[in-house]
Amino acid sequence: MNIESRHYHGVAAHYDNLAGHGIYGTLAPHNRGGRKSEYVGAVFDAAMLPLIRGQRFASLLDFGCGTGVFSRQAADLIEGVVGVDVSPLILDVARGVCAQMPNVQLLLIDGEHLPFGDVSFDCAVARETLCYVPDARLEIVFAEVYRTLTPGGRFLVIDQVSNDPYWQTYAGTPQQVKRAPSDIRSCAARAGFLLQDEYAVRTPRFPAVYLAWSGLVPRFLFPKLARFETTWHRKRRQPVHRWWDAMFQFVKPP
Repeated sequence: MNIESRHYHGVAAHYDNLAGHGIYGTLAPHNRGGRKSEYVGAVFDAAMLPLIRGQRFASLLDFGCGTGVFSRQAADLIEGVVGVDVSPLILDVARGVCAQMPNVQLLLIDGEHLPFGDVSFDCAVARETLCYVPDARLEIVFAEVYRTLTPGGRFLVIDQVSNDPYWQTYAGTPQQVKRAPSDIRSCAARAGFLLQDEYAVRTPRFPAVYLAWSGLVPRFLFPKLARFETTWHRKRRQPVHRWWDAMFQFVKPP
């Protein structure tokens, strides 16, 4: 087994373990799918769903779809959604989540070799997925996504990032790296992508997460609170924190 295979085997094992924590188990994993995990999912939805709502996307690739929470929501807006992931057990959860969505297809793949033809999708998304791709393979992944997008297609990325080497790795998730945003931009540019926009959508100690986590805010208000958080971070533009979740909006030139 080569280094890359061992790496992806470790990522799959990590997410297989998280599968038992329910549909939000992959978000804020230490919360085991609880209120904090659900709120983080609401933040990502608040940041990403408006970017596809109202667009004329016929097809979408959910790269690293996890439990299928986003795939299910995207399926209400887009004709066809394909979710791919490296974890068999997490995909079992996703099949349950998307069971009533006939326009969602879920596949087990490593991401470096997408089994789709050129220009197959109008849009691709990756939510905290690229941080699990090895440094040496990141440009390959960008190139594969680029190949499968139609001209003018968009690649929307939310990823954990950091400019401080101390925070870029964590012993609890040795397969993950919080790259500097400049490294992500460079890999995307070498694959041919143009950067449309970049901004923070979440920082780990933002007060809203504690309101949600503690139960001071009822679950039905999570989407509203999440929209406030994403708007606040986007206006600030330059987060001052050890690490943050950044949104990158890339486009394949027409």
